[in-house]
Amino acid sequence: MIKEEIKVYEDPNALSKGFTEFVLKLLDVYPHINLALSGGTTPKVIFDYWAENCKESIDWNRISFFWGDERCVPPENVMNNFGMTKDHLFDKVPGIPNNNIYRIHGENEPEEEALWYGTVLRSKLMQKQDMPSFEIVMLGLGDDGHTVSIFPNQIELWDSKDICVIGEHPETGMQRVTISGKVVNNSQYVVFLATGKNKAEKVRDILKNRKEYLNKYPAAKVNPKRGYLYWFLDAEAASLL
Repeated sequence: MIKEEIKVYEDPNALSKGFTEFVLKLLDVYPHINLALSGGTTPKVIFDYWAENCKESIDWNRISFFWGDERCVPPENVMNNFGMTKDHLFDKVPGIPNNNIYRIHGENEPEEEALWYGTVLRSKLMQKQDMPSFEIVMLGLGDDGHTVSIFPNQIELWDSKDICVIGEHPETGMQRVTISGKVVNNSQYVVFLATGKNKAEKVRDILKNRKEYLNKYPAAKVNPKRGYLYWFLDAEAASLL
């Protein structure tokens, strides 16, 4: 049985505030949080919210930043997730220690980087069932049902025994280093962040008919065995529920 909670907000800004309150509550519980970030539109809004409103209210020394996935491009490329986070958060909040940022090097050879980042996660995170465990994983939800960078045509990667694997976009062929489903499901709090009408169909499919899509959408396989699953949605993303 999935321990699951759905939170619906009026708009992305209200969602950002709600997610911030969620993180602050967990900082009352944990002395330090290892947070896996996501790319995409909704995290960008959250990062802007943090940069504007949370420079002092969040104790940034107590959060370490990792990534759930990264496109295999250098940081200066507009498609790089770390680069986006740097522009929207790190460069604007001087209180975030550089030593707390553990990026995936998208400019490196993908297979080597996947192995290297796996060793980073193994050394920096708590281990549960011999796999790294984040306190919080932020997840996006693709229009095709993908999450992190595991796509429907490579759904078998979800159950890889490796910590990190190589996903490949089915249309562009762009490679991405991504944590495996075993790492996602080994974490304490897994949070889907979805905004906009284009997300509504997949949100409905997964929340109302998860079993039907279990072998079709990687996002339907999210099921933290010893943790909790949260959905932070805006009204448009939740409109078909």
